[in-house]
Amino acid sequence: MANVPWPREAVVQALRERLLDDGAVTDGFTGLDVRPALAGEPPHPDSTREHEHVVVLLRWRQDPHLYAIAVPLVPGPAGPPPPGVHAASSVHSLQSWAEEVVISLAEDLDTGLVQWARRTQVGDATFLSSPGAAEKSPPEGYYVGPLYLGPGGDDGAHLADVGLDVSTARRLLTDGRLLTWLHAYVNNARGEPYVGHAVVARAPAGVAGERSGPARLEVLQVVPGTPGTVSAALAYHAVREAVEAGAQSVSSTLGDPVARPALEEVGFRRGDSSAELSVTWREVRRPDLRRR
Repeated sequence: MANVPWPREAVVQALRERLLDDGAVTDGFTGLDVRPALAGEPPHPDSTREHEHVVVLLRWRQDPHLYAIAVPLVPGPAGPPPPGVHAASSVHSLQSWAEEVVISLAEDLDTGLVQWARRTQVGDATFLSSPGAAEKSPPEGYYVGPLYLGPGGDDGAHLADVGLDVSTARRLLTDGRLLTWLHAYVNNARGEPYVGHAVVARAPAGVAGERSGPARLEVLQVVPGTPGTVSAALAYHAVREAVEAGAQSVSSTLGDPVARPALEEVGFRRGDSSAELSVTWREVRRPDLRRR
C-alpha cells in the first residue's frame, strides 16, 4: 500500500460520512457507498504504485447507470500529491483530505465527467476515469453545449440567422416537451459562427405524469461544410443529456446523409420490425471526435 498516513478503513469511513448524502458533492450527485475496491476490478489508470485508491459508487442525476470513481489515496509527506490535490494544499487531517476529494469530484462532475470520461465496465458498475487530452476535447476547432432555456432564455434566433431550422425546437419548448437543445459553434474568442444544433423531445407524460421513458432525437442539423465530427458530437451529447434526464432509450427517424452516420456512430440501430433508429441507455457509444 502507498505511504498513506491513515488506515484504509478510516479513509473509507471518512469518505462515507462526507459523500453519502444527496447533493453532498454537487447537484445531481447521489453517493451510494465507498469501498476499498470492487471484486474483479482491473488495474485502474488513476491508480499507480504511488497512488492507490478507494472506490466511490454513485448515481448521477436520473441516469440509470451505477457509476464508480477511483479516488487516489493521499501519500505521506515525502510523496507527490495525488491527482486532484494541489501540491500546495495543506492536508493536515483525514477530514481536510475528504474536503479536497469533494472539491475535486465536484469540479470533474460539473465540467462533464460523465459525458467525456473513459468508461470501464466492472460487474454492474461503470468506472469513470479521465481520458487523454485528445479524447476529452470537443471536435477540434468547435464546441458543443446547451442553449440557456431558463427565464428570458434563448429561442434559437442565432441558429435561425445561419439558416438552421428552429421551428421544431420552438414548438417543443412551447409544448413543454423540450428535453435538451444543444448548439455547436466555432471555438474562438467570439464563439461564432454557429454551425449546428440537436434537439431531443421528452416522451409524452404517462398516466401518472411519468416522463422517464423513451425520448426522441427530433433534430440533428449542421450548416454545409461542417465536419462529421461535429454531427457525431451533437448526437452523442444530446443522447447523454437525455439519459441523464432519465430516458431509458432514445429513438429517431432521421435518416439524411448527415444525421444517419452520426447516429450509427453513437450506437443507434434499426429494429427488426421498425422504421425507427433507436439506442438504449446501455448501448450509447462515445464517438471518436479526433480530426479524421
